[in-house]
Amino acid sequence: MPGGPGGSKPKRRGTIYENELANILWERGFAVVRGPSSGGGVRRRFQPDLVAIKNGVVLVFEVKVARQGPLYIDGDKVRNLAEFARRAGARSFIAVRVIGEGWRFHEVEGLEKTGGGNFKIAKPLAGLKLRDLLALVEGWPRLTDFMEEPES
Repeated sequence: MPGGPGGSKPKRRGTIYENELANILWERGFAVVRGPSSGGGVRRRFQPDLVAIKNGVVLVFEVKVARQGPLYIDGDKVRNLAEFARRAGARSFIAVRVIGEGWRFHEVEGLEKTGGGNFKIAKPLAGLKLRDLLALVEGWPRLTDFMEEPES
């Protein structure tokens, strides 16, 4: 295997950051599930890097690592993340671990399209900080808001 028995270095580094974000969200009261490694043998359906749920609010994340310059993201990954979120009644984000700066969150609906059908985050630091994401979660509708009350 490239990079030794644990897989390639970029994949291992991605796993480290996925686990870091999963632990941060867990410590803040979310139930968190980390998806299998990229590809993971699942070709017919997409699985996000992380699914986080708190008080009926569902968030799905594709996790990326970047420096402060532009970040380009494969168009299929973004479209599949948005479709997964639609099916789950979730909000979808690209979670960017900006080296030396911390986490920033970019909602998929606000991403810039490139000419080649991919997506771009021109300024990774311009995303929501963790505290801002958590504040928004408190104001979003819960899954239970959409459920009908049982008739007595």
